[in-house]
Amino acid sequence: MNPIDTQVLALVSANARMSADDIADQLQISANQVETILKNLETQGVIVQYTTVVDEKKLPQRSGKIKALIEVSVRPEKRTGFEAIARKIAQFTNVVDHYLVSGGYDFLVIVEGDSLEEISSFVSDKLASIDNVRSTATHFIMKKYKEKGILIGQQPKEERLAVSP
Repeated sequence: MNPIDTQVLALVSANARMSADDIADQLQISANQVETILKNLETQGVIVQYTTVVDEKKLPQRSGKIKALIEVSVRPEKRTGFEAIARKIAQFTNVVDHYLVSGGYDFLVIVEGDSLEEISSFVSDKLASIDNVRSTATHFIMKKYKEKGILIGQQPKEERLAVSP
């Protein structure tokens, strides 16, 4: 990727609703060039999806979904290491994010369910029963303060210029 591609990606990552015209203005290039760069990044699989950050507390009806972080320790397989186990875990519909991490456990799996019982059942019946899964530790998310770099439930500070006489 060249420097302009990187700058376009940074801007659209910070705000997926930013128009090609706005990006072009900031980078002093044409909107057509921005659209071409975005299309190429999508085609190459660099941009996988555009997302939205939602403050569920402000919805008239909450979705009722509960999220949990699950630490998973595994015994890597001889030929495939972590990959085969990771693919098995990622296939479950409850899994919304899945990472290989360093530290005291191997995977961090973020799951979503309609109830504590559904997540508990997922962990005990599906996740823990996978061959080579040694242990799990589940942490239920109680409150969200920040997601994808965006503060949740806080009003943005107004950036006002000082007025001088």
